Amino acid sequence: MIYYARSQNDAGQPETAAHHLQRVAALCQKFCAPLGDEAAGEWMGLFHDLGKYSPLFQQVLAGRARHVDHALPGAALLYMRLCGRGGENGRFLPLALAVRAHHGSLSADTGEFRAWCSGKTDGLGPDGRRYSIPSARDAACRAAFEAFMRENPMPARLPAPPVGPPQTPEDAAGWMLFVRLLFSALTDADYTAAAEHFEPDALARSALPPVDVAAARQALEEYRAALRQKAADGGDPAMAAVREELFEACRQAGAKAEPGAYTLTAPTGAGKTLALLAFGLEQLAQGRRRIILVLPYLSVLEQNAAVWRGILPQLLEDHSQLRPDDEQAARLLAQRWDAGCIVTTSVRFFEGLFSCSGPDCRRLHQIAGSVILFDEAQSLPASLANATLRALRELSGRWGCTVVFSSATQPAFDALAGPFWAPQELAPNPRALFERARRVTCRWQLTPQPLEEVARSAAGGPNACVILNLRRHARQVYEALRALRPAEEVFLLSTELCPAHRTALLRQVKARLQGGQPCYLAATQCIEAGVDLSFDAVFRALAPLEGIVQAAGRCNRHDTRRRGLVTVFVPRQEGGRLYPDDFYRQGANAVHALRSRHPIELDDPAHIREYYDILYGQGYLKDKPALTAAIQNLDFAGVRRQYRLIEQAGAPVVVPYAGEAELYAQLCAEAEHGVTGGWLRKAAPLTITCYDQKLVAACCEPLHTPARGGQPPAFAGCWLLRDPTQYDSARTGLCLRAEMA
Repeated sequence: MIYYARSQNDAGQPETAAHHLQRVAALCQKFCAPLGDEAAGEWMGLFHDLGKYSPLFQQVLAGRARHVDHALPGAALLYMRLCGRGGENGRFLPLALAVRAHHGSLSADTGEFRAWCSGKTDGLGPDGRRYSIPSARDAACRAAFEAFMRENPMPARLPAPPVGPPQTPEDAAGWMLFVRLLFSALTDADYTAAAEHFEPDALARSALPPVDVAAARQALEEYRAALRQKAADGGDPAMAAVREELFEACRQAGAKAEPGAYTLTAPTGAGKTLALLAFGLEQLAQGRRRIILVLPYLSVLEQNAAVWRGILPQLLEDHSQLRPDDEQAARLLAQRWDAGCIVTTSVRFFEGLFSCSGPDCRRLHQIAGSVILFDEAQSLPASLANATLRALRELSGRWGCTVVFSSATQPAFDALAGPFWAPQELAPNPRALFERARRVTCRWQLTPQPLEEVARSAAGGPNACVILNLRRHARQVYEALRALRPAEEVFLLSTELCPAHRTALLRQVKARLQGGQPCYLAATQCIEAGVDLSFDAVFRALAPLEGIVQAAGRCNRHDTRRRGLVTVFVPRQEGGRLYPDDFYRQGANAVHALRSRHPIELDDPAHIREYYDILYGQGYLKDKPALTAAIQNLDFAGVRRQYRLIEQAGAPVVVPYAGEAELYAQLCAEAEHGVTGGWLRKAAPLTITCYDQKLVAACCEPLHTPARGGQPPAFAGCWLLRDPTQYDSARTGLCLRAEMA
């Protein structure tokens, strides 16, 4: 009997099980090489679809059977072969777990293996699906294994896993990451081999060429020469000197840095974007496999990606708001991360490191041996810091990565996580750099005052930005400014504007500032990172110190020869809260505590360090207990649920922003046929997260997935706002109002 793995392709050729297994084994062996264990890849690849050697699975291909689980038999036989029937040799367990999960989700539970191996099963999995081979004691198992052994030569050597079973709770995070990396290699190999059956060039189409370091160095120098020429026509010589010094320090450090953890602490405007790229290119020359730039905010990402793409044309962007010309090609590249340089978001990078499903983990093996650059490092939530830093320690230790945390407000993660996190600093004398780059004076007004008074102070200058902690406060200041200045001079920026609207508004604001026209902006924290605006005066509601420093970066961004003015104030509390969450409140309290000790210099790294010592020393900021417990219990699904950079409490609403009327019309038409992942990506520029679920349900239309496989449409988790009167495209964005009966 010929056993097949896959039905006919366009050429009318089915794929035999032996061909598929051997192709997956070859690919997985290659993908496991950076993990130090090619043999593990070969064993996983050969055993992963052993369950297809069964008459029952052949009926699936013929369309005569459904709901058949073919992954468990191969995983259990691999477990029995390498670990022993009772799992005595736990060192090989990660291979069996990866095989078991390659069409599902990771789990560390071995009870199913033992039950199948001992024949103590009724042939059904926990989800009710039939095993393609009922158990190891079944006659079908002997026949399947004989056919499998006849057609597939066994690997010449045993795996040599570089990570052993966890002996202490501290070992758990590293062991789980190793399982995910093996799972990633197998999943990528399996998906790729399956795609090749239908498209022989699938592997080549899902990869970009490695970086040509020599060409990139030359392009980088040409870009810097153009910047110097532009600066010569009126730039600030002091800032230019700071940028040159930082760039050269990072270039030299990159040429000799070993894999490990580093920080880059430098002021806003010091040229960290290009300095990080120089470091990364030199690391590639030293043998790192690829550069991965990780950014927390899409506004920062899009700006940096635009700069880097001019130097690295084959750069891969992977984020929710990408609108590529070729959607399918972009999706393939994003799934695999086989590129010399990748720019992605913190959510995409970190949540993948803690995921447990094949599509989310597929790219992880590509991270090994990379140089990973985290910009705006202060944005990492303290409630996830310990778990995150342990994963990064594994990457920068066992898996050969160079990790850099870059920020003007470098968090003292060692005070939070403990002595295992001890990065080296790349910047030469950060304090001197900050002193030379000083561009603002900070005025502290910590007696609570009405927001109308703050608006009056802001309206008295030629331009100003007022940054608030809450959207309702931003609206109050906006309305107060409208009462004081002509309407065309006043703007509101918050997350109640969709991303496309925010982008258009920022272009307007920037044009007015560059043209010397009066401009007054009320904004929430969404303006603080990566937005290239420069106001003469910035007013910042009391916040965590990193937020205040980031706000100062929107003031007099480009000139040390004069001083901008940053005013920190406390809004008078008139009912309701002052801060968006507990962390913000704790950070503001830490600023109060630091201010009680001595005057705060925003440009002094020692003061920033002292602030973090106070904040982390309060004892409130620890990893989420549920996350810690899930890691210690080796609960992959629990870790995935608990590790969220952005809590998914809100309702995504697609809005009728007039500036993208054509896109909105297309989305409405396509939604009639059901919402898909591609539709959601396309809708991202018009999507707002609204936290009043009842109001959304009253004002918006629920969207549904397409009907598939005999299943009816299901709620897609997002909503469509059809009423254009509830979205102010000219000014304030979303303004939902439920009709009262």
